[in-house]
Amino acid sequence: MAEIVWRLKPKNEDFNYTDLVVKISNDEDINLKDFEVGQVNSIVHSFKDEIIAYLMEHGFTSLVESELILEHVVTKGTTDDKIVNLIQAYMDKVDIDSELIIVDPYFFANPKNPNYVTVLSDILDKYLPTIDDLIIVTSNHAIVPTIKTQIETAIKAKKPSINILHKINNDYHDRYWISNNREKGLVIGTSLNSLGNKIALLDRLNTSDVRAIVNELNNDGLI
Repeated sequence: MAEIVWRLKPKNEDFNYTDLVVKISNDEDINLKDFEVGQVNSIVHSFKDEIIAYLMEHGFTSLVESELILEHVVTKGTTDDKIVNLIQAYMDKVDIDSELIIVDPYFFANPKNPNYVTVLSDILDKYLPTIDDLIIVTSNHAIVPTIKTQIETAIKAKKPSINILHKINNDYHDRYWISNNREKGLVIGTSLNSLGNKIALLDRLNTSDVRAIVNELNNDGLI
């Protein structure tokens, strides 16, 4: 069977790519009236301008030697071990340094996964020798003191010297994990405590997006 590749260009600059991918993954109906739709007959010619711009900025060698990680759809029923391994695979590419910023409105909410605290602790365990400052930004709508205490206790049990800072702001909807001198990060399509209970997208952030997010966090006095 021949493969057909379509190119979708959103007419609205505020389009949320994650929502589209999740709908497709859930076999939900999608409406393409807000897109310019075209068929890609040749990858090289269809994306010629983007390819040229990339080669001019990064050089041909970077394209050949680069290691590609595509976005990953985390499906319902994904096991805790796989969630840990998936997120660590993306965090490895971020290259975690002494500061980790986690933006997640429901980080301290009642978890849908009863093993949430253990999963989080297992994810961070690999990087705690490096992390000195853990900054967590949540909304003020769903902070459960017992969950917050359990998380902080589990982390400090592994690294007592770590500095955990909790900041509150209700303007952030998406979930970001940012490190590497505030230059790299990943985005998670749902709160960590819900992964495995619903379909969500896991992806790397490009540097320009990370800088924009960091700029907003700075402007809001959160970092």
